[in-house]
Amino acid sequence: MPFRSKLLFAVLAVALASCGPSLTTPSSTDITGTWTSPGPAAGMTNMSITLTQAADGSLTGTYTAIGTKGLQFCPATGPCTISSTISGLNSVLQVFFYMTDAGTFTGQVTAPGTITGAMSRMSATDPVQFTRQ
Repeated sequence: MPFRSKLLFAVLAVALASCGPSLTTPSSTDITGTWTSPGPAAGMTNMSITLTQAADGSLTGTYTAIGTKGLQFCPATGPCTISSTISGLNSVLQVFFYMTDAGTFTGQVTAPGTITGAMSRMSATDPVQFTRQ
């Protein structure tokens, strides 16, 4: 590789490394509060999540939702109410949280009071939007 190409490569590498914060840096947008989504997403409707964000960006909380048979742990006779805990992270890259026994959310804060992304459970991945209450 010629010297000129090596120099250009080195300059680009340094520039890229200094472009911004680490992707695991906590987001400056605190998403503490109650958020809702009508769904449907990953076998759930009428989702309500309550999140608490720590200074390091970690998330804890609880959720309730109406689950469907198949994707959620509901009887064959029809929908059921499900609820449990949430753990996750709000970083400069994304909002990610795990809803115990219900699935995972990956997305971003897209506007004040709006988190948009996708819910995943088993083989289902569906778009979903949460709104702050």
